[in-house]
Amino acid sequence: WLARQMERAVVAEPLADGAAVLFMGREVTLWWDAAHSRTPKLANDSLLIGGEATSLPGRVTRWMQSQARAAMADDLAFYCARAAVSAPSLSIGDARSRWGSCSLRGGIRMNWRLIMAIPEVRRSVVAHEVAHLRHMDHSPQFYAYLDALFDGDRRACDAWLKTNGARLRAFGAV
Repeated sequence: WLARQMERAVVAEPLADGAAVLFMGREVTLWWDAAHSRTPKLANDSLLIGGEATSLPGRVTRWMQSQARAAMADDLAFYCARAAVSAPSLSIGDARSRWGSCSLRGGIRMNWRLIMAIPEVRRSVVAHEVAHLRHMDHSPQFYAYLDALFDGDRRACDAWLKTNGARLRAFGAV
């Protein structure tokens, strides 16, 4: 069993010049050159980044987190408007076992790594957490409400995360 698990494990590629990373569901290549701006810049299928090579992993991660916050804030506003509820506070984190959570007080916390997933997957997780504002459980009523709220194929998004989640979690791992 352990050997099979090890064979299926995703090996993290170091964040360095030439590394392939996912961003909004598409693979982009990191291109480091000291002459580029220190702030990463997306150009077609490339993420251009300059500055010190040793600080590249941290800067790429912080850029991804800022992109996640902006995209998820837009998603949250969209689904809260659809649900006719006020948008709760949004925080961005890096939980090891959850993609999102909704507190009893209504705050929503999202895993920034979802910015690497295809947008529909990220949006499905945001919609899931917004649905918890009405149903704080995973009852049939919750899923009926979620299916009415989310404008995509929830099951396909869940399957995508099950298949690709380990790759998202391996990003930037040492």
